[in-house]
Amino acid sequence: MQRMVVDKNMLEDPQGLGDRHPLRAWLAASKDHVAIITDYAQLEMLKGNALKNILKSTEIVAEFPKQVHILKPISAVSALKGKRKALKKRATSGGGTRSFRRWHDQRSRAVAGDQKSAESLVRAGQAASMQLADMLENMKGFADNIEDATAQFTDEELDILRRREPHTDEMILKIFDGTIELAEKFYLLHPDITKLPEAHEIPYTFLFRFALCVYLHALHWRVQGGARDRLPERMRNDVIDVSYAAYGLCFDGVLSEDKLVREIYDNGRAMLELFTKHAPKPPRRRAKPVAKPAGGKSRANVRGSSVDSKKGMAG
Repeated sequence: MQRMVVDKNMLEDPQGLGDRHPLRAWLAASKDHVAIITDYAQLEMLKGNALKNILKSTEIVAEFPKQVHILKPISAVSALKGKRKALKKRATSGGGTRSFRRWHDQRSRAVAGDQKSAESLVRAGQAASMQLADMLENMKGFADNIEDATAQFTDEELDILRRREPHTDEMILKIFDGTIELAEKFYLLHPDITKLPEAHEIPYTFLFRFALCVYLHALHWRVQGGARDRLPERMRNDVIDVSYAAYGLCFDGVLSEDKLVREIYDNGRAMLELFTKHAPKPPRRRAKPVAKPAGGKSRANVRGSSVDSKKGMAG
């Protein structure tokens, strides 16, 4: 199964590409292709006051309801522990995916002319618009944080980035250090995280991968001359774009028409592979002492003898 995070710009077909639309073609190519829809993508998909706009933005995913998985809210994904296994499964909301399929049935009724279903979709669109508007309030100071996060990069290093030349070892270490520093801030700010993860768990947390993408995004704007003059709405969109890249690092990739999203994801994947390669390994668990039963053999040996005898019987 290949699970790809879908950017909001992939959800519509404004050019009327039909079967040639990248998302539609990818989903149609195999039933093992699964579109991962984030909470931000849902808001973008459902926003608006006009039913026709909502129906248009959800047309493609509505054609493949069994190949759409809904992620848990970003607050829940951010609080997941850094376990190496089953991150994709733990980040996906079974309840949300089932709700999407019920919503798909409601959408079908609205298309068929059911007024009650149509009004319900519009109310959901209005609520999504309000949530996106609320996000603007959180953008104040974001540009300042971008400047601060990358302050240790020299003009010479920024020129290297500007010319798209290979990173030096020192630059890579700065990216790792800056990412860890950001991740620690995110851990401390999260209301459901009571203690920092162990060193070997950090690379497998969403917040670390999000911090990595935030840092790479910050470097991008530093190379471009800064982000202080960007409007809050544009900064909000930047944060959403960064989240798509971060989610892509937790799954098999990201489907996006946005060049910056793809660039952050590609760079993030390369950096993540380096980090996980050199990250501390989990400590080996020490075997618990086993009491010896009557007869002198330990229980472990007895269990082993039992298994061996079964193998002999099977043979």
